[in-house]
Amino acid sequence: MPVILVLDDDAATRNALVETLRQLFVWVRVATGPGDASPGVVARASVVLASMPAVERLCRNGAPAGVPVVALTREMSPDTLMRAEALGAAGALRTPAGAEQLAAVLGPMLDAPPPRDVR
Repeated sequence: MPVILVLDDDAATRNALVETLRQLFVWVRVATGPGDASPGVVARASVVLASMPAVERLCRNGAPAGVPVVALTREMSPDTLMRAEALGAAGALRTPAGAEQLAAVLGPMLDAPPPRDVR
């Protein structure tokens, strides 16, 4: 079973993402952790959604190869996108991320069937 790991220190953001992800991808396990989760925890995930500070920590600590990391950011400026790319992020989403954006970015990474409509 694929696992989406959500790493964000902001509880409200994390909880909202988890609820939306569980509705979109009912066949996927959604797990959460603090922004400073260890590479061992990250290695068990299929995809990681992480705040930009968490992405930076993951990269500094050696993010496991083969696990796509999507950066969550409040600002989608060109500088932020270039920073995410330089860190090795597989993509970036503006928070709060909506269902359509999550489905568009994560679906292909999970080889997902079309997600459920959560409107």
